[in-house]
Formats: sequence, C-alpha cells, structure tokens
Amino acid sequence: MREVLWIVLAAIALLYAVALAGLYWLQGRLVYPLEQIQAFRNDELEKHTDAVVIRTADGLDLTVRYSAPSRESAPTVLLFHGNGEDLTQRGHIALEMIEAGYGVLLAEYRGYGGNPGKPHEAGLYADARAAYAFAAARSDSIVLHGYSLGSGVAVQLASEAKIDALILEAPFTSIVDVAAKRFPLFPVRQLARDRYESLAKIASVDAPILIYGGTADGVIPPAHFQRLFDAARGDKRLALIEDADHLDVWETGGREHVMPFLASLRGASKPLSCAASRA
Repeated sequence: MREVLWIVLAAIALLYAVALAGLYWLQGRLVYPLEQIQAFRNDELEKHTDAVVIRTADGLDLTVRYSAPSRESAPTVLLFHGNGEDLTQRGHIALEMIEAGYGVLLAEYRGYGGNPGKPHEAGLYADARAAYAFAAARSDSIVLHGYSLGSGVAVQLASEAKIDALILEAPFTSIVDVAAKRFPLFPVRQLARDRYESLAKIASVDAPILIYGGTADGVIPPAHFQRLFDAARGDKRLALIEDADHLDVWETGGREHVMPFLASLRGASKPLSCAASRA
C-alpha cells in the first residue's frame, strides 16, 4: 500500500513538474498569442490613415498607421492595442477620434501584424518609443491610450516621455498579478520573464490620467483599475462602466468618458479634479 502511495505521489510530482516546465516555456505564447499573425484588413481604417514605417532603436522597421490632426492644436493620440489583437482592432476608436479632429497613430508591435521581430517586454517598450518619436516630431501635443497589454506599454512610455495625458482602458497592475490569479498553483511570480509593472510606475507619470474599465471584466479584475487610480498622482479620473466586459468597454460607455476627457485637455491651464465615477 505504501509503495502504491509513493508511486501516486511521484506521478503527481512528475505531472506538476511537466506542467510547470510547459508554463515556463509557453509563457511567451500566453502573453503574445497573436505573434506572427499577418495583419487583418480594415478598409475604413485604411481609407482614413496612412501606413508609415518607423524604426526602433534596435533596428526593426515596423509598419504603423497614422493620421495627422485636422484641427489646429488638437493632440495626436497614440493607441496601443492588447495582446490578442493587432492595430486594426483599435480602428473603431481611431476613426471616432479622427472624425473629432484628433491625430491618431495606431502603434504596432514587433512580431504583430506582419512586422519583423519577436515580442517581449523590452522590445515593446522600444516599439512604443519609436512610435512616440514619429508622432512627437509632427505634433506638439501627445496623448497615450493603452488597452489591456497596451496599458503596460503606455504606462512605461508615460513614465519617461513628455505627454499631455494618459488614458488606460482595462489596465492591469502587472502581468504577474494577472497570471498569479489565473494560475494559483504555480510560482508565476518567480517564473515570469515579462512583468509590465504598471502599479510601480504610474506614480511617476506627470500628466492627467483617465482610467476606465468594465465592472464585469473577466480577464483583468476591476480591482486593478482602482489600485492604479489610487497609486496615480495629481489629476486623475476613474470610470467604472457598469456591466461592460473586457472587450466592449468603449462601446458600452467608455467613449462617453474618453472624448470629454480629450476635449478638456484643450484648456490645459485648468486642472482636472480627482474623481471616480460609475457609468
């Protein structure tokens, strides 16, 4: 009986070790599931934006899409998408902003949308810096909008670059916090290669901040939104969109917070009040 017990325990330990090794080696695929997928088509987006090529500091040529502001003094908004999509999935937001007169740069990551390279945390930060350099050379006013994985990219860029505002849609405190909740039986905090520690960085952002997300988000717990809001300094707003999930925040009520927030930036000398709201 004791031998059977030891065999069972050994089998469980072996299975756990195999699962742990698999999780470690496959974490890149879990964090970046659309790596090497070719670009999707969005005819309306292509009609209103131009494909431009930017070069990263490590020598990659990335194709992004850009539309200059049509209104004088309107900012250019850099859109950073999530891990399970390419830039075209931010097209609906881009088109609304373009129609309102804002400039838009839909950033793309290495390894996504047909771009060269392999995605990783430091690499995506380099991609964001290249996108910022392109936009900042053409616009005096830059706003960052990061969704999900893109929120981690946007927070890093906002912590080091001159911007006029930071907008975070369905953001996480860190990738590690999300993974630890999803894989509670594994020591993901010790295994994670890419971390995107937004909670530790957001206090260094010296610009107005809007954080918005759905109360029914099943991917990133809404508690992450609150913790980021609490850690941010200065002018900040939090909008919790009732019944919105991870995928429909903009359509369910996010636009009603983002567009007025952008409009308020034109009066830059008038500070935003710190507030939390539910929609």
